[in-house]
Amino acid sequence: MNLKRTLIITVYCGLLLSGCAAAPKIVAGPINPDDGLAPDYIDHYTGIEFKLLPAGSFTMGSPESETERDRDEGPVHFVTIDAFYMGKYEVTQAQWERVMGANTSHNKSASTLPVENVAWNTVQKFLKKLQKKTGLPYRLPTEAEWEYACRAGTQTSFFSGSDNKTLNEYAWFDMNAGGETHPVGTRLPNTWGLYDMHGNVSEWVADGRRGYLSRPAHNPRGPLSQLYAIHRGGCFIYPARLCRSANRMTYEKNIGTHIIGFRLALDKDAVKQK
Repeated sequence: MNLKRTLIITVYCGLLLSGCAAAPKIVAGPINPDDGLAPDYIDHYTGIEFKLLPAGSFTMGSPESETERDRDEGPVHFVTIDAFYMGKYEVTQAQWERVMGANTSHNKSASTLPVENVAWNTVQKFLKKLQKKTGLPYRLPTEAEWEYACRAGTQTSFFSGSDNKTLNEYAWFDMNAGGETHPVGTRLPNTWGLYDMHGNVSEWVADGRRGYLSRPAHNPRGPLSQLYAIHRGGCFIYPARLCRSANRMTYEKNIGTHIIGFRLALDKDAVKQK
């Protein structure tokens, strides 16, 4: 365990022992140009854009005081995440078709719409084909990486704040989407430059559901053996409460639906070696 992580966890444990109710804020280190990592990366085959997210720690889940929270969002726990690349946008239908040769989305009115109606199992086939074309180990983000990326340094219900009214500028959801998906990147991004982390389509993550524990964790992952997969972020027909940063949903891995799409992640060293 490195010194930085040891110090962060020690501070967190000290807060618990002292009975302090306030959750520690997200701690994210700066991007170090000496590491040789580009802050932005574009896949040459599909045009999918990525942002390098810094390593850091955050409090995952929602506190009992959060309005309209669900039980499976707790207990809140301190999570440390290594730096990684996260897709700037949800994968579009044009990008999906470039790899798969066909588009099974429900709403096909524009190629820049997020791909949807794709099962988690089918996304794994997409990843294998893309890896074969590019030589890079593209993957889905873990659930912990997804929430870390979504929050982007915040601990409120949404990265835009705790008030549902603020969500309108950042997300397509039931109050403004008109019952359909919209082209990616047409709402405002979070402070880390990621678009549609709330709303538009919900997003598959890599790992299965895990029960949260109160102890600190480093890059936690749920089991892969489950028949159901987690999707995050809410969608165009969901109310605001289901688009919260901590909200967790599940769906069968072998079934696609018009409300779920995905975005990609990539280990930082994969880009460095390319």
